[in-house]
Amino acid sequence: MGQIASGAAPLDDNPGLKRALDTLEKLTSALRKPEPVRAVATENPVHVLQATTEAAFSPVQSDEETPPAPSRRAKAAASATPTLLSMKQASTMTTLSVSSIKRMMAAGTFPKPVRLGESRIAFVDSEIHAWVRARIAERG
Repeated sequence: MGQIASGAAPLDDNPGLKRALDTLEKLTSALRKPEPVRAVATENPVHVLQATTEAAFSPVQSDEETPPAPSRRAKAAASATPTLLSMKQASTMTTLSVSSIKRMMAAGTFPKPVRLGESRIAFVDSEIHAWVRARIAERG
């Protein structure tokens, strides 16, 4: 306890603990001094102490640890990039079987896939969502 009272290394390493101890000292000194009775209800010192203690022991992020927020250009690029779905994912999303999707593709009644390779196709997520919304709108 002698190290903490003298302000040695443990307080320097943990600014949250230092704030909590400072607040605790203020609260205990306020509790020792009788204050005049106010008409307005004041905050319960026990609740203030609990909140301060919780804040002191929660992890503190320094500016170095906080990841930088993505720029507007990065957000726009991320939102402009379409999400691709595999045949299985499109089947799951629409609750249609793979063979039903293939049959509808041949009839031209399902969104066209994007060819990614010789034997690989994918569907654009937003097009599948739009197709599902159109089916919902058709039910009248």
